[in-house]
Amino acid sequence: MSLMLLQTTTTPENSEILIKEALESGLVSCVQKVPIKSFYYWENTLREDSEILLTFKVNQGDFEKLNKLIEAKHIYEIPEIIGVHLDFVSSKYQKWHNETKKLHKGVL
Repeated sequence: MSLMLLQTTTTPENSEILIKEALESGLVSCVQKVPIKSFYYWENTLREDSEILLTFKVNQGDFEKLNKLIEAKHIYEIPEIIGVHLDFVSSKYQKWHNETKKLHKGVL
């Protein structure tokens, strides 16, 4: 695992679809789901919306596949998809991540 992908959506239904598809595909080992408040401009109007922040743990080699999965299943016209390189991941967590992805690919 070398990246964390950050992604936002507005509906619990869309977040559950994205989470389950990412896990079932074997692209990620873990996803966090956090309610947030977002402030941004859309169509020249300042917006304030309740959103759901999803954080996916993903290997660099799987990032583009996860990006395409999210774009295909997302309800937004332009979904926020941001990759953050991780400077440190504990060896125990990294081992769990790798084993979990292998064991559960296509199983859930």
